[in-house]
Amino acid sequence: MDINKIAWKDVVGLKSRGVQVRKGETGAVPEFNKMQYYGQCLRNPAAEIKHFHVGGLKVDQRLLAIIVTKIIVPRGSNHSTLNEGDLILMYYIQNNIQVDWIPVFHDHMLKAKRLTNFRLPYVVLVSKFIEYFGIDVEDELEESTGLFNHTSN
Repeated sequence: MDINKIAWKDVVGLKSRGVQVRKGETGAVPEFNKMQYYGQCLRNPAAEIKHFHVGGLKVDQRLLAIIVTKIIVPRGSNHSTLNEGDLILMYYIQNNIQVDWIPVFHDHMLKAKRLTNFRLPYVVLVSKFIEYFGIDVEDELEESTGLFNHTSN
């Protein structure tokens, strides 16, 4: 199964445009400085920065950090410390800089395949790709997550 740009467009409606977000790559915004940006996000901008912890962030930036680290590019552990890629994504989102989401999702899917502490959160997306490519999953095992929708009558 080759998930190319055409498949991304057909299945998800995403087109490859915008800035690619990769660690150490801030070409679209050369003035980006992770220490300066993180300092601006803190409730106490004068605080000493040893690590990029979520706990000291202002409310809006903390919510954005949670969305980035738990939904967009989740990892298995340590959601409380931001990495450079997280900070770049947050900066781009907060400053309305168009992000090329295809490499973000694609890279994360490859990491989830390779590394045990990365989760594959895009269940609906993966299901759409399976359907798009006509992959037979009839005899595959199912695994319940233990989460159920409860409705009251």
